[in-house]
Amino acid sequence: MSTAGLPNLGNLALSRKEDFKAFAEAARRDQPEVLNRTQLNALSEPARAEYDSRRRDWHANLGPIKTPQLAKVHDDLWDIVDSNQQDGDKAKGAVACVPRNSGVLESLPR
Repeated sequence: MSTAGLPNLGNLALSRKEDFKAFAEAARRDQPEVLNRTQLNALSEPARAEYDSRRRDWHANLGPIKTPQLAKVHDDLWDIVDSNQQDGDKAKGAVACVPRNSGVLESLPR
């Protein structure tokens, strides 16, 4: 349950190549195991504090939830990307038409 080997990703400036590299190469966060009330009460105070900290970190960094609407947006975007075979000097624009409240802004990298 220790997080000693994980880098601190909380204060990275992704505009710097060193920070972006650290972010891109960092291991994925592991979801803390789900404990029932009895298991939680059996934890020592330091172990409970560490468990709670890992849960807060996990929930604060969930990322986009993969809904059916998001899957459709990704399929549409892959169709656009896959059809983009022209040379770089012949750039063309692409538009994905999606319904409102479909989560498209959450699916695009920022």
